[in-house]
Amino acid sequence: MTQNITPIDGEGSPFDAIRRTTPEGREYWSARDLMPLLGYDRWENFARAIARAEIAVDAQGSDHDHHFRDATKVVQRSQGGGSKLADVELTRFAAYQVAMCGDPRKVEVAAALAYFAIRTREAEVAQPAIPDISTADGVLAMADMFRDTARKLVVVENEKKALAARIEKDAPLVAKAEAHTGSDSAVHRQEFAREVITWGLRQKNLTIKQEQVMRFLGHIGLFIRGERTDTGHATADAMKRGLAFTDKGTAKNGYAWATGKLTARGQDYAWKRITKHVDEYGSLELPRELRGGDPA
Repeated sequence: MTQNITPIDGEGSPFDAIRRTTPEGREYWSARDLMPLLGYDRWENFARAIARAEIAVDAQGSDHDHHFRDATKVVQRSQGGGSKLADVELTRFAAYQVAMCGDPRKVEVAAALAYFAIRTREAEVAQPAIPDISTADGVLAMADMFRDTARKLVVVENEKKALAARIEKDAPLVAKAEAHTGSDSAVHRQEFAREVITWGLRQKNLTIKQEQVMRFLGHIGLFIRGERTDTGHATADAMKRGLAFTDKGTAKNGYAWATGKLTARGQDYAWKRITKHVDEYGSLELPRELRGGDPA
C-alpha cells in the first residue's frame, strides 16, 4: 500500500494532520490513523510493529503506560451487537519507535522516521540560552548544565545496552507473532500451540490454553475434530492446500502412530487467523455455537 507523503516542512505533513491533542494539551497520534501513513493496510501486521516498539520503550526504562495508551473501542454493527476495534494512543516518542520497528522497505516508514526525528530534535533544542559565565551565578548554572549532560550520556549508554539485551532476548518471541513465511519446516500442532501460548502471555498479557488453540485449529479447518478415530489428523482440504498433513509411522514395538503437523504455509495461515481473532475478540475462545465438538 503506497501513500503520497508530502514534505514535513511547515504544517503540510500528513503526520501533522493526524496529530491529536487532549483537553489537557497532551499531543498524541492514533495508531489507526498512523497505520496507513506507514504503508500498512492490515491491523494485525501493524500491531506487530507496535509490539516491537513497546519492547524497545520498556527496555529503555520509559513509562510504558504514558507512551502507549489503550484506546480500544466497541463498534456497533448494522446487524446488531458490537465488536472491539483495537487502537493505541501514541506519544511522539512512541510513534517514532513504531516507525523504527516498521518495515524498512516501505518508503512511508522512511518518511515517518524523518518527520518524528526532526520534530523530536526540534523539541530537544528548545532549551534555555547558555548562561552568562561572567557572573558567579552563570558559572554555577554552566556547571549544572555540564553535570546534566554527563548524566544524560550515561543514561543513554545504559539504555543502549539494556535495549540490545532485551531485543536479543525477546526478538524470537516477537518473531512468533510474525507469519511463519520464513520457516521451511513443519511443526507438531502441540508445539505450535506452545508457541501461541507463549506469544499470548508475552505480547498480549493473555492466557491462552492448549485446548483453545487445538479447537481453533479445528475451527479454521486444519485438523479433524469430534469423537472420531482420526481426530487430530489433517483435514483433506488442509492437505490439498498444503497447510497441514498427517505424519504416520510404526514404532519398534509395532504400535502405529499418527501425528498432525502444520506446514510452514499452514503456520502462516494459522497465525494470521489467530492474531486477527485475538485483536477482534480479545481472546482465542470460540463462541459455544462454533466449537463443533471436542478440541481437535
